[in-house]
Amino acid sequence: MKTLAPMLAGVGTEVPTTGDWIFEPKYDGIRILASATPDGVSLVTRNGIDKARQFPEIVEALDALRRRRRRPFVVDGEIVAMRDGDEPARFQELQSRMHVSDATAIASLRGDSPAAVFLFDMLLDGKESLVDKPWRLRRRHLADLLPAAKSRTLRLSEESADGTAMLEQARRHGWEGIMAKRADAPYRPGARTRDWLKLKIERRQEFVVGGWTEPRNSREHFGALLLGYYNDDGVLVYAGHTGTGFTRASLHEMSRKLSRIERSSSPFVPTPRTNERAHWVRPTIVVEIKFNEWTTDGKLRQPVFLGVRDDKSAREVVHEPESLAKSTSAKSTPAKSARTAGRVRKRAARNVAASVKRSRRAKKTEYAPTTISPSEAERIAQQLEEIERGRGSGTLDLDTGPLDVTNLGKVFFPATKQTKGDLMRFYARMSPFLLPAMADRPLVMKRFPNGITGKAFYQQKAPENPPAGVRVEPVSDEGLTTADRLIGGNLATLLYLIQLGAVSVDPWHSRVQSVQFADYSIIDLDPGPHAKFARVIEVARAVKEVLDGFKLRGLAKTSGASGIHIVLPLGDGVPNDGARMLAEIVATSVAQQFPKLATVERWVKSRPRGAVYVDFLQNIRGKTVAGVYSARAEPQATVSTPLRWDEIDDSLSPSDFTLDTVLPRMKTVGDLWAKTMKEPNTLEGVIGRA
Repeated sequence: MKTLAPMLAGVGTEVPTTGDWIFEPKYDGIRILASATPDGVSLVTRNGIDKARQFPEIVEALDALRRRRRRPFVVDGEIVAMRDGDEPARFQELQSRMHVSDATAIASLRGDSPAAVFLFDMLLDGKESLVDKPWRLRRRHLADLLPAAKSRTLRLSEESADGTAMLEQARRHGWEGIMAKRADAPYRPGARTRDWLKLKIERRQEFVVGGWTEPRNSREHFGALLLGYYNDDGVLVYAGHTGTGFTRASLHEMSRKLSRIERSSSPFVPTPRTNERAHWVRPTIVVEIKFNEWTTDGKLRQPVFLGVRDDKSAREVVHEPESLAKSTSAKSTPAKSARTAGRVRKRAARNVAASVKRSRRAKKTEYAPTTISPSEAERIAQQLEEIERGRGSGTLDLDTGPLDVTNLGKVFFPATKQTKGDLMRFYARMSPFLLPAMADRPLVMKRFPNGITGKAFYQQKAPENPPAGVRVEPVSDEGLTTADRLIGGNLATLLYLIQLGAVSVDPWHSRVQSVQFADYSIIDLDPGPHAKFARVIEVARAVKEVLDGFKLRGLAKTSGASGIHIVLPLGDGVPNDGARMLAEIVATSVAQQFPKLATVERWVKSRPRGAVYVDFLQNIRGKTVAGVYSARAEPQATVSTPLRWDEIDDSLSPSDFTLDTVLPRMKTVGDLWAKTMKEPNTLEGVIGRA
């Protein structure tokens, strides 16, 4: 079995009372996947760090169990510090062992600070994979694996069908909370689902360290850590500071870590003001913080440092929703929901106004759209056809230089028997329309080297040493990560994407000269598992009704798969968060006015059955959806195609728009995308009406 990532839990606000649920303690330690094979034992954290060296007693116990059971296994669990040999301790007491690498120190700590692993799930039993099995069956395998005699090191997690009773037990024993798990759910590696829920009775979560302040008076090393989390736009948001919870040893150790990653500029957006002089660091250190509550301005009240977490990635740290520490049993009424939706729209409208005002002095860099004549596009398509009829590999003669193409006869779409060459010829012939739409935009690739039925993978960075004429530039992702990326706008770059195995062309919503500004806002209509395309059509009409109410112009296009994209062209000076907020205003209005059809609920399990998810979060800088006139990795070789609003009727089908049909359609309806982009929306009126 290949290495898997652990299944992750959502945050619950009440103990589930309907459905088949079981409940476990929420252990306060290090989450690991433990693999025991004849080649050895690994204890891998959720971000891929092996902790086997730090906890040799657990490694020895797992290896002894494997030899006794005479089969390999993979189990999921939590390494926990033990108090008095039998009682799980809090996370702080595990700190002395988490980061130690010296063998002598490890041997000493093994006796002074004992640890155990509480196992609660099983992924592999011998040669049998259990990930697709329900929890009850996985639990039975795990119970059968563990020794009947109680082990001080390997322990089976406690479980109960009575969540209320276990919650009371958690309060009595001072646990962090409990876990709720659906008994019939499979194990979903790497996914965060509502099949598992964290029910926390105290406020604590991870934060990213973005800097520190100078110490006061006799304080050593530093005054306070500056803490943050990543928002939906991938921006590090300041959440407050803490200087409590440290020992002299932990102050010294943290100071040593910080000095290694100091930088000159703030990683927070915006930069916070501090009482003492601030020093900034690369946002790589994750710490666990306990706090009293969130203040009205979004800061932590009375935060206390608990420890460093090297088992979690900094980019995973977000503002977690409230759980049982601040829950009520009262259900929301429709009137209350309507008021909430209204507040969301008003808040988003205010934010849009402020966002545009902040950027009013800024101006997007002008760009020169790339053009190619239909006759030149046809010449390249004919070259591709000759190469495919020949050996299937050869060199294209482009204005920017030669471009090698290979394996044009490889079938990319088995159902239609269309080849890599067919795909390249489609893009060559569509290039007079497609190149201006993707000009100057960073591109994200999803590569299918062996066709759409083969294994695929995403690629953000440009390959090294691309051919002449292929445009590559360094692009900053929210100012945190700069990478060389492919930039759209010429035929060499477009065809090079397909040569690498890409099927769709997925551009950013902004251009390389002005990545902080969006050219359009996008709303993605995403049907749930029980919503048919006919429901997507209904929601698209609902969106049009809301757009008309706000006097907004929008373009609908098929996604090429099961959804529809609604694109709102924007004028100069609208930053990415402004584009997202505009989409949020429209989406929440649709969900409020048509609650049986549409939802803005992100968790699939919490959405109304058959509802369409109106997704406004695709406007984050660096996020993409399939570009206009982009082929999709679908059996019928469909294409994401702009529509007239009168075409969105009961007869509409995504399969009508394919590699074979889109170009002839262009001769009839013209370039709807280019026409719409010439008429940008202004936001002032929308803000007032919202």
